[in-house]
Amino acid sequence: MSRAGLRFWSAVLAFAVFMVDVLTPLEGAVAVLYVVAVLLAARTNRRNDIIIAAAGCIVLTLSAYLTSHGLQTIASPALRALVSLAAIGITTLLVLQNHAAHSALVQSEQRYRRMFDATRIGVVEEDWSGLRAALDSLPSRGADLRDYLARHPDFIRHARGLARIVDVNPALQKMAGASSSAAFIENVDKLLGENDRSFLDALVAFAQGERFHEGETELVRLDGRKVPVLFTITFSPRFGGDHDVLVFVVDITERKQAQDALLAAQAELAHAARVATLGELSASIAHEVNQPLAAIVTSGEAGLRWLRRDVPDLKEVATTIGHVVAQGRRASEVVTRIRTFLKKASPQKDVLLIGEIIDEATALVARELAKDDVALIVETEPDLSPVRGDRIQLQQVLVNLLINAGQALSGRPGSRTITLRVSTANSETLAITVQDSGPGIHPDDLPRLFDPFFTTKDGGMGMGLAICRTTVEAHGGRLSVASTPGSGATFHLTLPFSQEHALP
Repeated sequence: MSRAGLRFWSAVLAFAVFMVDVLTPLEGAVAVLYVVAVLLAARTNRRNDIIIAAAGCIVLTLSAYLTSHGLQTIASPALRALVSLAAIGITTLLVLQNHAAHSALVQSEQRYRRMFDATRIGVVEEDWSGLRAALDSLPSRGADLRDYLARHPDFIRHARGLARIVDVNPALQKMAGASSSAAFIENVDKLLGENDRSFLDALVAFAQGERFHEGETELVRLDGRKVPVLFTITFSPRFGGDHDVLVFVVDITERKQAQDALLAAQAELAHAARVATLGELSASIAHEVNQPLAAIVTSGEAGLRWLRRDVPDLKEVATTIGHVVAQGRRASEVVTRIRTFLKKASPQKDVLLIGEIIDEATALVARELAKDDVALIVETEPDLSPVRGDRIQLQQVLVNLLINAGQALSGRPGSRTITLRVSTANSETLAITVQDSGPGIHPDDLPRLFDPFFTTKDGGMGMGLAICRTTVEAHGGRLSVASTPGSGATFHLTLPFSQEHALP
């Protein structure tokens, strides 16, 4: 019924009560029925309608009393009139309080709706009550729940279907390429990819009673395209039910693109630094290649001499040919190692043995260090667990540190020694130190040593150590330096062991 209709019938009812009160000999408190007119006016949800209806009913009550009894008699009719006035007043007060509470609730709902609809952050309202019941039926609880869920992917798929979507705001509709919220009134399977693992973490957080959970995943648009997003889930208190779980979603496509561009730029810069490094090692490279080539020529000449004898010594010829083949392979390995170090490729995340990386890095710098009479001592702890990372990048870090140490020792009197130590820092971390016996680093230079374009060498690029630190941090490790002037410098490098092969 419309507001005008409610006002009309409220007035009609009040007038009818008035007429009954005035024209009939009923002795009951008929005027009490005015409260029905007040309640009817209250349904318009307008404060003025309630007040006008209550005032009208009070006026009618007093008019009926005065018309029927006047001011001469103060007896039971007066008491009944007072009861009616009290009923009207109390009803009006309660209705006005209810109206104020309802208005506050409506305003709060309107504010929430404006925020829900106007925010540029995607918001999903979900009902997880069915999910709670499914979790309560599981045999595992607490710390064992994650392992149980990891072993039962079928339950995860079933649980995703139980997380029912109630509503989504326009920002998320746009993010998902939908024209209305009706496309989402199903479950979260419509938004998550098949290989999504974030739901497992959210499920564990929900089961453990956490109030919030944050993560990163990919939202699947209705056209099938994936959008990288950050999300925060707010869970309701356990006693409040699980009908209003809110998920806030932020599109990080631009951030991902910027990260990819930064990684590409870093890869280009690292490649340029490797080219520059090989330029510095050109004499060593030429020497490494010339050695097997010279050995091939010598062995070939010896083989020819054995063949030119009056009675060719085929056994010696076979031996010299074997030497030629071996030296040819050695030359090939040198060239392959250099090409691998020089190549430009996307970073790889492979399981690597650190001993092999050290052997390859030290082989690249061996001649350069020998040229300056620098002794390289390698101390490696046996049976080290592997690490996960990019072989070329880690080689570049070690080559750069060793070359820097060798250049710091070049031309210095006395012992020239570089010690490379590899050991286990703890059950999760590998520790590598590169220590030289050079002059050390000036205290004023230490804070800026890893800054881009800062260098203490004439003609240096100032990018070697900056790239090294960025590379190590990208592998989850740390690179730092300690130095006392006159006592050499020590670079400390840590790398996490590969989780698949971590020490117990």
